[in-house]
Amino acid sequence: MAASFFFWQVESTVVFSYDIIFSMKIKMLNNETINKIAAGEVIIRPVSVVKELVENAIDAGADQIEVIVEAGGKNRITVRDNGCGIAFNEIPLAFKRHATSKLSTIEELEEIESLGFRGEALSSVAAVAKVQITTRFENEEIGSQALFEGGKLIHQRVCAYNRGTDITVKDLFYNTPARRKHLEKDKKEESILRDQLEKIAILHPGIRFQLSSNGRMVLDTSGTGKVIDVVKKLYGGEMADNLITLKYENKPMKLEGFVGNLKTMRNHREDQMFFINGRFIKNNRLSKALDEAFDGYRMKHQHPLGIIFIELPGRMLDVNIHPAKTEIKILNESLVCLLFKQGIRETLRNTSLIVELGTTHTVNVEEVNKTNNCTAEKTTGSRVPDTFANSVKESSVLEVQNDQPEEQTTIETVLSSSAAITPANYLGTELPSIEKRMAFGTDEYKSVLPAHLEKAQNAALLTESLKAEKMALSENGEGYFSSDQYRQVDNALSTVESSRLDPGKGIQASGSLTNNRADIKDLTKMKIVGQLFNVYILLEGEKEIYLLDQHAAHEAFLTQELMHLFNRKEVLPNQGLMTPTPLKIRPKDLLGIEQTLGQYKSLGYDCDVFGEDTLLVRSVPILLGEPQSPDLLKLMINENLFEYNDRSCANNAFSEKVQNKIISMACKAAIKGGQALTQVEIKNLLENLMNLDNPYTCPHGRPIILRLKEYELMKLFKRVI
Repeated sequence: MAASFFFWQVESTVVFSYDIIFSMKIKMLNNETINKIAAGEVIIRPVSVVKELVENAIDAGADQIEVIVEAGGKNRITVRDNGCGIAFNEIPLAFKRHATSKLSTIEELEEIESLGFRGEALSSVAAVAKVQITTRFENEEIGSQALFEGGKLIHQRVCAYNRGTDITVKDLFYNTPARRKHLEKDKKEESILRDQLEKIAILHPGIRFQLSSNGRMVLDTSGTGKVIDVVKKLYGGEMADNLITLKYENKPMKLEGFVGNLKTMRNHREDQMFFINGRFIKNNRLSKALDEAFDGYRMKHQHPLGIIFIELPGRMLDVNIHPAKTEIKILNESLVCLLFKQGIRETLRNTSLIVELGTTHTVNVEEVNKTNNCTAEKTTGSRVPDTFANSVKESSVLEVQNDQPEEQTTIETVLSSSAAITPANYLGTELPSIEKRMAFGTDEYKSVLPAHLEKAQNAALLTESLKAEKMALSENGEGYFSSDQYRQVDNALSTVESSRLDPGKGIQASGSLTNNRADIKDLTKMKIVGQLFNVYILLEGEKEIYLLDQHAAHEAFLTQELMHLFNRKEVLPNQGLMTPTPLKIRPKDLLGIEQTLGQYKSLGYDCDVFGEDTLLVRSVPILLGEPQSPDLLKLMINENLFEYNDRSCANNAFSEKVQNKIISMACKAAIKGGQALTQVEIKNLLENLMNLDNPYTCPHGRPIILRLKEYELMKLFKRVI
């Protein structure tokens, strides 16, 4: 392309004129240029070299891989393994583009299990660096050594070498100075490189990885084959002690790995790692699904920790969409994300999420007491005997307590069971009075909601699964489930949603999920010691004490009661006013108000428009036994919470924004910190707490219950050492 530009100045004004003459001739690029362009897509920085070479070593069957870097990998990278090696006559071919031993036809790509398959790694590395490879194939008696510079073979000779491969990459980007100039500082490149190697080590716990930087060992895993051992090595025992084991299967997806408990929340997502079919991938939708699975357990802007291994059929994945293979296209991704979220939620429901004070190690306290008694009888002091030390049982993870094998909710189960959902009439005509609000949740509560909450939770899970399939069928006619099921799914979804969280509508579904939440110990049977600072409730259990935040506990209870009320999708109970209350409105809001009068009525506000700037309120809703103020309606109108095009209005009596506002206002009636409670009020609060689906955190994600075991107190008082 040739271009000529002309400009001149007229009366202090610069005028540009240009004449562009295009002259294009199609020609073949030379191999050196082709290789450098290709290398620019695969080899971006030193970590790209390490990733490609380490993955080749893993594919070669190595169980020991050593990585040595200098200057963050800019000057030198050495990857040494004990894999099968490369045959002497195949070394020149291995450094040519698209030469691979892992793939023959395009059909094999759907079921590919090896990490590499394109045959671009070695040629891309050799195109932008000086590469020396020393290797011996497992069936050969002598090794070989070859040197490449700029993609060209300089020389090759035989040499003595053990089984495996040693590849040294020097002067990375020596022939592309612009790329080398934009690399980060040495420490930054080393940090990025180490982070990548840590993820690979987690994915392959049976391989021993060693990383040395400038002569200093910075990473050394054991290679025991246990992921938890790698996690302990990389992140420390404290984090490993706060992990929850994840094991869940709902065809076509299988989940394994760990998620963090409430003590491991982060303000970033860097500790969320996803591995699909043996590959580390980055997927924003999975990260969002993991966050949503922890909704109700986390505070705003906090993110859970996760090390999650996902298995999916190979034909549901396209691993060939990213040069570095860090992104994967998933067929029916919406379905996969919803099943993923359901698996995490089910695991959390089956796990005790009480925040432990001190360590999470379990101890045989009877042995401790016995030891202390024996020690007290002696006239001279002595160290704790070895028998006590053996009684300490270290728990690496918080195991999910399941005595019986679970029956999971699959799409097929949903379709077969939806016909068994039988509607029944349920109408809570009157809520308890303000005097009985604290007691609501005991005998009265149980008589109103008899054992149907468990079935209601099943309905929630069924709804998620049905929505996932309906979305998948809409996105892709050739989804995992036949398209002729669409009408059946749609009908089942309508039936389930009409019954969801309605205590009067039972779900009789064989094979459906049951409420297997790992229940906390019955707090109502514990000794009430009293209040601390009129803020916390202190309970004494068996060899442990519990601290409860009274405000958070009551707020969680009120929120769940309101959500049950909203999800019944009925008109809220209301109380008529003796004289209508006028509310002044803005004239510009009049049109929107006229369109949403039906929503006001469903909320319990029976209203009429009077003139152009007045709204007459004839009734107000009763929430938690208390009539609400008409000012609440005006506040929601001023905040534009009643949007006519709100998506949630299509399926719910009122939008999620309206629900959240009402909950926020009504929960101000919760017990406050600093408020003294009687023994009866504390007992009622504990009974309410035990009836919650989530008794561990308040709606804002703050913890409700803390536990301190007797052994931790004994350590604080030096009764054990």
